[in-house]
Amino acid sequence: MDSQASRIKNRWLFATTALAVAFLILPLAKIFSLHSSYFDLGIFENVFYQIAIIGEWQMAFSGHVLGLAPAYSWLYGMLPFAVAPYFLVGTQAALLVLPTLLLYRRFGKFLAFVYIAFCPLWVNAHFDFHFDHLVVPLLMGFYLALLDRRIGWAVLSATLLIFVKETFALQTAACGVLMLWAVFRGSSIWGQPLDLIRRRWLVVGSVWLFCAGLGCFYFEVQYLLPYFGPEGAGIAWGGAAFGWLGQGFGEILQTIITKPYLVVWDIITTPRKLVYLGVVFGMLAFIPLLRPAFLIPTIPLLGIAMISRLPNYYDYNTHYMAGLIVPVMFAFAHGLPRAEKIWEKLVIRMGVSSRISALIGTGDHSRQLFYMLLFGWIFVGHVMLSPSPISRLFWSDKVWTYSWQAYVPTERVAMIKSMMEKYIPADPDISVTTQNMLNYSHLAHRKVYSPFPMGIAEPRKVMDWSSRTWDGLGVFLKTGYKPTAITHDRYADYVVLDLKRPYFLIDRGCGWIYGECRDKEVEKKFLGWVAYTRSVYDAVFERDGFMILRRRGV
Repeated sequence: MDSQASRIKNRWLFATTALAVAFLILPLAKIFSLHSSYFDLGIFENVFYQIAIIGEWQMAFSGHVLGLAPAYSWLYGMLPFAVAPYFLVGTQAALLVLPTLLLYRRFGKFLAFVYIAFCPLWVNAHFDFHFDHLVVPLLMGFYLALLDRRIGWAVLSATLLIFVKETFALQTAACGVLMLWAVFRGSSIWGQPLDLIRRRWLVVGSVWLFCAGLGCFYFEVQYLLPYFGPEGAGIAWGGAAFGWLGQGFGEILQTIITKPYLVVWDIITTPRKLVYLGVVFGMLAFIPLLRPAFLIPTIPLLGIAMISRLPNYYDYNTHYMAGLIVPVMFAFAHGLPRAEKIWEKLVIRMGVSSRISALIGTGDHSRQLFYMLLFGWIFVGHVMLSPSPISRLFWSDKVWTYSWQAYVPTERVAMIKSMMEKYIPADPDISVTTQNMLNYSHLAHRKVYSPFPMGIAEPRKVMDWSSRTWDGLGVFLKTGYKPTAITHDRYADYVVLDLKRPYFLIDRGCGWIYGECRDKEVEKKFLGWVAYTRSVYDAVFERDGFMILRRRGV
């Protein structure tokens, strides 16, 4: 029996290692095969280029508060531009896969497999580049340090979440709530109460995290984003996402408290929100719910997703789930013993029938069956939903970005790269508009880089950052005065399109499934814009659905 258990564990270890290797390699292959997009790798490449080369540091606060953007930009600017995008997606994949090893050392092979098989993890590695991935290693550091009673390291890890993006400042505050819970219920985590000194440090750390998180979130949303960013930058407490609950954070919070049934009804009547919750908890057999205290840091992110009416926030195929991955893993790990007891009680002690009890046995036999069933459930969920090499999406042509073809360079891809480099000048003053699913570093390294069809029929308003300074921010904090934004009108000098890639109008896709648009309205509008662009721009190169168009007079 020991040898059989050993073989099963070795299989888990082999599966975990194989998935981890694929996890690291595939994002790099995707860049090489030209399957990244303007939203969002293209945006970040452009931002990092402008900060590092042009010196527009204000762009770190222009859409979201990205406190680590200057450091990333410095590293990005140090690398050859041909290598830089591989650095971004490569480090992202490495930081996301790192907890596999840490979980293996802490909890063993099974937990390592569960982590690397979790669908949201793969989505975050394969959905271009986003700063959100940084919360995974930071939260891993927080939880491990808390379990090891290293309060200082736990506080530092949770504090650094503030610098990832303004949303995660709320998660910093929630980490403080978890630490405060540990002050009173620490024995359920460590098996015994903490000594008085550590309890005091826990209280101090929890107060710091709670106040720093909420304070920074308020400052960033109330002052930094309104000063540096365009109207509606970051989380706009109103509009399409949250406006149905009220205008402004105060009104929304009041509605949630006084009329919670509105939120509950909205969740129940929005199937994609139920799917979202099903992926987060259902893929782990709802075991994380058995240790809800470990889920406290997920509350702000789950709350935003559940009250939003903007699908991006509650779509499991986006990067917004990054902050949930580590908390649900630790809740799962600590919920497993309770799940085993429930299994033993329901199936063994209560017994569905004597025949079933005789079939599955008791003790170790029952435990092995429990883990086999759990493994099967997680494995099937991985195959059905994730974009890994053993998933159904990988071996079909259904989803353009997740099919095996997205990782295989072709002669056509090589042709597209060479023609863009040949016909589009590298001059950063030359503006480029590109189809969303046609991103390339050569296009992104310039002052104005836009998604199709911006800058074609009418000029794009490009921000002149000279009116946004630190001194001006000080004045804004004291008086509320903000200088009028200085903008410059810029048309697209070049337009790059590929009719064999998914159609997008800015960030709105056409439901590209099996190489065809499901949303015929978007398809019609997209092709209309293509026809219009061809009528006012000259084609400098065109082959096999790919075209480079130049504005007349350039």
